[in-house]
Amino acid sequence: MLLLLACLSPDQPVAVAPEPRVALRPAPVVLVTLDTTRADRLGCYGHEAARTPNLDALAARGARFSSAFATVPLTIPSHSSLHTGLLPPRHGVRDNGDHRLSEEATTLAERFADAGYATHAVVAAFVTQSSWGFGQGFQRYDEDLGVASDRLSWRVERPADEVIDQALLALGRADFLWVHLFDAHAPYAPPAKFENMDPYDGELAFVDQQLGRLLDHLPEDALIVVVGDHGEAFGEGGEASHGLLLEDGSIRVPLILAGPGIEPQVIDRPVSLVDVAPTLLRLRGLAPMASDGLDLLVPSQRIGVYSETRYGMHHFGWTPLERLSTPTGALVRGARVESTGEPGEGALGELDRLASLPPAFAAERATLDLGTLEQLQALGYVSEAESLHSGVDPRDGVGITERLEALRRRPLPEQVEGFRVLLEEQPGLRDTRMRLGLSLLQLGRMDEGLAELTTAYRGSPGSTTAVAIGEVWLQRGDAREALQWFEEALTHDPLSATAVSGQAQAYALAGDLDQARVLLDEALLDRPDHADLILASAVLALALGEGEQRWLEPLEEVARRRPYQGRVFHVLGSLQVRAGDLEAGETSLKTELRHQPGNTAARLDLVSLYREQGRLVDVVKTLRPLVALYPEDERWKAMTRSAYEQMGRPDLADEI
Repeated sequence: MLLLLACLSPDQPVAVAPEPRVALRPAPVVLVTLDTTRADRLGCYGHEAARTPNLDALAARGARFSSAFATVPLTIPSHSSLHTGLLPPRHGVRDNGDHRLSEEATTLAERFADAGYATHAVVAAFVTQSSWGFGQGFQRYDEDLGVASDRLSWRVERPADEVIDQALLALGRADFLWVHLFDAHAPYAPPAKFENMDPYDGELAFVDQQLGRLLDHLPEDALIVVVGDHGEAFGEGGEASHGLLLEDGSIRVPLILAGPGIEPQVIDRPVSLVDVAPTLLRLRGLAPMASDGLDLLVPSQRIGVYSETRYGMHHFGWTPLERLSTPTGALVRGARVESTGEPGEGALGELDRLASLPPAFAAERATLDLGTLEQLQALGYVSEAESLHSGVDPRDGVGITERLEALRRRPLPEQVEGFRVLLEEQPGLRDTRMRLGLSLLQLGRMDEGLAELTTAYRGSPGSTTAVAIGEVWLQRGDAREALQWFEEALTHDPLSATAVSGQAQAYALAGDLDQARVLLDEALLDRPDHADLILASAVLALALGEGEQRWLEPLEEVARRRPYQGRVFHVLGSLQVRAGDLEAGETSLKTELRHQPGNTAARLDLVSLYREQGRLVDVVKTLRPLVALYPEDERWKAMTRSAYEQMGRPDLADEI
């Protein structure tokens, strides 16, 4: 054993060997998705600087598709197409963060599970967690990123070595295994072994090294698919990253299929991510599912494959972009139609047909809480409802996105001024108005932030914005306004537990405890562990003056997992004070104000605690930010003067 360990490379992680497979189990099917991976940056696709020997070897023994295209250059909608075999107009997930994959969808994992396959997923990032609907059909879903699920999950990834460790452990009991690797997504920070390479190439080299560990442990009869969900523009069309445009770099992805009976070959005709599901089902002898895809290994007369992006429409009010990639060229339509090469006869008609396909089922809106929305804002994503577009083509507006990206790296006060300048130039930039409102809230400028969010909502109503506004009104202690906005959110997303939680908190704040109890009792039946509902239950317990101890431990767990969730430390601090733990209560209330400086109700609760302890200096320190933020509001001035007078400092009281 010592000799064996000595032979291992120090860069090679030591993982637990997979469990031996039980006899008579079906041969495994392994689906690997590579996030943000351009086809032309792998060795098997001609990139000379690449260090991807494992993927190159897999391609050499299987089918490599030279013209595979993502349906959308964004992770959530693209994976929705991969798992269902449906195009975006059919499954309804058109952007990151706006919808989740409907429970009415039939997924590849569900079909394999129905056929007796043990199904297991190991994913690397928040955008592939089960909350987006991807858990359907998986009996095990390994998605623990090891961080707080609200504040960090939009940024933090699990590196490929950790994902592959878990995938190896799953191999012995999984017949259908999905592995998602996120390393090639920005920011690029490859391990030291690859730091002498281009950073993006270094990330892909690390992914390849780790993927080799998984491939080495697969049995000979395994069916393997490796596919990118989308690419990265790297300046094509003027776009730095991905999402806005439909250039080749953003949507042309690697696709490799290997396994028994698949001859080594390169297939040049255009194919789509929607083709993966029907191909795997046919190769494993399972009945086909309703799909927009075709068998990857069967030649077809398809005119071309469809891609789209509504990022510009959702975020800026611009036109959607739609593309048809054909064997001889491509057609891209926004405010105008442009072509590369010779798309061929019938291309425009086929683009019309695919873009207007009817929904297969009703889309399920994803309502985000204020903390998650702020994370989207920090990453440059703020998506909400469908918007009427202004007629501006995203290809003409790409410079705006670069200015926004530059602003994102500036301090908040500078971001606010930059957003205002952009809105003076183009008042219809809804995404920019949302970012302005959220930035103002983070600065504690609640009135201004509310005004901007409300304007954004009026221009493009949606549940996430309504919930964000409602949560701010809760922080302000205004139950009537909060209730109005949570009810507004429920008109857009009747199933939103976040909106129901806010509604119940507003009722409790207003003194209608019976109505709050009815709402929570019903909601908790379906989702007893939902963080927002636990928070609302603790609020109700405080209002009732009974049962507070029951919710103390669950809320502590919510605070641990979601420390930036609005009001979580406020309510936890109130529970701790009620339980007699004044020190812990003070710490929690101060944490809330550090995360949410505009939470007036939490600030006043902390003031009350200090008053009861006779800590008048701390009373003044806690009130002074309110006086500075709201110089016209006499309430905060009066409370501050009173504290100074009790301290025997009428001279300071007169200065307020």
